[in-house]
Amino acid sequence: KDAGDLAKSFRNLGFDVYTYNDRSRDDMEKLLKKAAEENHSDAARFACILLSHGDEGLIYGTDGPTAIKSLTALFRGDKCKSLIGKPKLFFIQACRGSEFDEGIQTDSGPANETLETDANPRYKISAKA
Repeated sequence: KDAGDLAKSFRNLGFDVYTYNDRSRDDMEKLLKKAAEENHSDAARFACILLSHGDEGLIYGTDGPTAIKSLTALFRGDKCKSLIGKPKLFFIQACRGSEFDEGIQTDSGPANETLETDANPRYKISAKA
C-alpha cells in the first residue's frame, strides 16, 4: 500500500514514476547507476524512494545489504552532472536494526493514560521521525 500511495502522490506532483519490486542489491545499484547516468537537464529535481528492510546505514536487497551512502553517492555532482544544483531527494523507509523504537505521542489528540476502546485513539510515530 505504501508504494502505491507514494507513486500516486509523486505522479500528482509531476514526477515520472518507475517502480521496481523485490530487487537484489546488485539490481538496486545498477538501476540507480543507470538513473544517475541519464540526462536530467529538463528535470527540476530528482527523487528516489526505497522501501525495504535495513540496518544502520544499510538497506537490504533480496540477497543482502548495501550501503545507502554508496547509492546516494551515484548522484553527486561529479557523477551526475545533469543534476548539479538541483534538489536530489532520497526517502528511505526501512528499519534500522534490532533496537526497539518506543515512539512518541503525536498531537493527534489529548494524552490519555486510560485504555480507550471506542474513541480517542492514541497515535505514536517513531521517535527519530
